[in-house]
Amino acid sequence: MLIAKTTKTTLERLRKIRICKKLNQEHMARGLAIDRTTYIRKEHGSIPITTDEWLKIALLLGEEPAYFFSTNPDGSSLINVEEPERALLRLYRTLTPEEQQDMANSLRLMLKGIKRKKVKEAVELLTKINL
Repeated sequence: MLIAKTTKTTLERLRKIRICKKLNQEHMARGLAIDRTTYIRKEHGSIPITTDEWLKIALLLGEEPAYFFSTNPDGSSLINVEEPERALLRLYRTLTPEEQQDMANSLRLMLKGIKRKKVKEAVELLTKINL
């Protein structure tokens, strides 16, 4: 069976994040309420994954559903971040606005010695957003 390049990329992204999170195919199958062999066939592209299943997969993996489908024009992921970066984002999103401001101010103080323009701009933007 031929799989479109974008489908193949999406399924590779699914497999990679599943392995990164140390989840096996049995766990995923149980979360989708399907047989393990059916899940394996879905992950390999032999059987299509429904929209409802993609939403459940995103929940199982603790990811935004868009993670699997978002791409830049050059084909790279818009959400091309490693697990520690995702953990920081999840943490930030759980904070109250006041806690987010505290976090931004702490980062500004911790990074004040770094002279790189991109770092300064990012920290400045982060602290301005939360004012």
